[in-house]
Amino acid sequence: MSDGRVVLKENRIMMVSDEMGDIPADNTKGLGLYFSDTRFLSAYEFRLNRLQPILLSASVDESYVATFQMVNPVLLLDEGKRRIPQQSISIRRSRFIYGGLHERIGLQNCGREEIDIECSLRINADFRDMFDVRGYKRQLAGTMRPVELGTQELTFTYEGQDGLLRRTEVIVNRPISDHHDDTLTWHFHLTSKETITLVVDIIPLIGEDEPMLSYLYDDALQALQRSYRRWNDNTTAIKTDNAFLDRGLLRRSQMDLRILLEEFDTGLFPMAGIPWFSAPFGRDALITSIQTLMLNPEIARGTLRYLAQHQGRNLDPAREEEPGKILHEVRYGELANLKMIPHTPYYGSVDSTPLFLVCAVEMMDWLNDQDLFVELLPSLLQALSWVDRYGDVDQDGFVEYAERASGGVRNQGWKDSSDSLLYPDGRPAELPAALVEVQGYIYQAKVGLSRILDRLGQTRLAEKLAREAGELRRRFELKFWLDDEQFYAQALDRQKVPIKSITSNPAHCLWAGIIDPERAEILRDRLLAPDMFSGWGIRTLSSESVHYNPMSYHNGTVWPHDNSIAVAGLRRYRHAEAASQVIEGIMEAGVRMPNYRLPELFCGFRRDQRYNNGPAEYLVSCNPQAWGAGAAFQLMQTALGIVPDSTAGRLYLNPIPFGQARSVEVHGMRIGSGKLSFKVSYNGGRPQVDVKEKPDDLALILDEPPVIT
Repeated sequence: MSDGRVVLKENRIMMVSDEMGDIPADNTKGLGLYFSDTRFLSAYEFRLNRLQPILLSASVDESYVATFQMVNPVLLLDEGKRRIPQQSISIRRSRFIYGGLHERIGLQNCGREEIDIECSLRINADFRDMFDVRGYKRQLAGTMRPVELGTQELTFTYEGQDGLLRRTEVIVNRPISDHHDDTLTWHFHLTSKETITLVVDIIPLIGEDEPMLSYLYDDALQALQRSYRRWNDNTTAIKTDNAFLDRGLLRRSQMDLRILLEEFDTGLFPMAGIPWFSAPFGRDALITSIQTLMLNPEIARGTLRYLAQHQGRNLDPAREEEPGKILHEVRYGELANLKMIPHTPYYGSVDSTPLFLVCAVEMMDWLNDQDLFVELLPSLLQALSWVDRYGDVDQDGFVEYAERASGGVRNQGWKDSSDSLLYPDGRPAELPAALVEVQGYIYQAKVGLSRILDRLGQTRLAEKLAREAGELRRRFELKFWLDDEQFYAQALDRQKVPIKSITSNPAHCLWAGIIDPERAEILRDRLLAPDMFSGWGIRTLSSESVHYNPMSYHNGTVWPHDNSIAVAGLRRYRHAEAASQVIEGIMEAGVRMPNYRLPELFCGFRRDQRYNNGPAEYLVSCNPQAWGAGAAFQLMQTALGIVPDSTAGRLYLNPIPFGQARSVEVHGMRIGSGKLSFKVSYNGGRPQVDVKEKPDDLALILDEPPVIT
């Protein structure tokens, strides 16, 4: 629950209600039941004797099921002659999503006298496209058919302009007493202590499919619970002696990742964020996959396969598609089907393609899954071709982007807001622009692929990629380093002039390994200076910048995923103390957030230890959000010093102290051909590592990997 919303999601169905569990008919917040980017339920209000109940509590602790405990207000019966006191009737609404919305409404008469009550549900469906609901693009009006009403069912039907029939099937377990306008009514007689239950199943359907009876309440709940048990059984178990970290932040992050996952024929794929970005995003899914390899590598497998399947094939400027390019975003609603928005898919992202290559390298480092690598190799080669041909149109050795599609994204790196790339006078940077972190990703991809291909016997291609990476690194240092600022530029503009903003972007280049080691020390010191490090994390923009605003989206806030990448980079260059400082800041922020949830971002205000202030929430942050949840595990991996190199048959493990825990246990972490389990104890000195199990063909090295040269 966040910002007064309660959100449940399973696969492509999502329910967004208010804190009462209702979808008010006149709501302007986009509440509703959504399926494939269409709102299948636009009103859903429960009333008792036409009055709204009083909420006692709302619980979404398990992420997949929500419970609302309510009581009655004062009720006047028999034309006002009889008064039922407040809190005489217990009302419990329990709901979950599995193939549709399933809700059980239990009413118990806790009083000593028998009563007659009226329950009603106001239900309606407007079938609006999500882009229309959000106000981005007006939807063409299709045709609403007359509502079909039976004794225990109600059907809304919409014929879209795209030729698809969309239906909302409402099935109840008790005969409807009355139906007026959009309200269903039941009359119940309750003796003292008697309980009665109303079960509502609401199934969204596209096309001519019929609702599956196995999706009704009890069977659906059991199937959903089995699905969550499988997820928990197949993920790495991480246990610490800190309850806030253990049962709070880490458990919440794991549950958030599960609710965001969808299962395609290619495998698991994490949606970007709830509620408005519950769709495939290339960049977000790839970063999340990399962050969560220690937790569950099936996310990376499924993500790589899905993105390879949807890789660009043609030249289509309207969608910014190019051969070999990895998608940015996919949508499924009526507006997408009518090609009124470019997200079919839309390819306007400059970093998805190099991150696709990086993710494939990371997957091999963890699993040495040569069968999957060979399966992906044609897509990897096409992505490399895109980098060198379409990504670098002017052939200056750097990959640039420019907005080409109407209705597309102007800034196409991870900082994709319109004001995230500015000159000092406030003007938007002239495009095409070459972002600093993108060059790092390309270097990282080519170095990693060179190493793996060499071990697989592909020496000619390996040598070519190594040469290209070396040349990129040389040019990078010449063009992006700012002597006057002793920092790296955020980007090069259209004229190849450096944009001299002091940002978090170059920290990604530490993770990529493209930074000169001596300059890495300078970069470390600046990232941890007061203008960049808030005490809770590294800001996206220096507080000394004229554009700084701690409450902006990309110009001064703190993003957990951004920090998790920066931390991994600091450790790569053996700056363990700096890494530990950032890890502690982000994790302490996480355990002080509502529901122990690492959000998409939070405000960049300075941490004040004197007054023990907490991190300030960003008002419209996605909750949950995939790479926010994934950050917890990348931070944990970095703190534990886990660096896999399974294609060479080795794994580095070198924990550093961090303030949140005195012991950490990891069980069943998949690496190479088997699993690794170990315990780390922090006793004031060097952390002690006790290995419980490991693959026989893996050499465990309790030290840092070789220093970067």
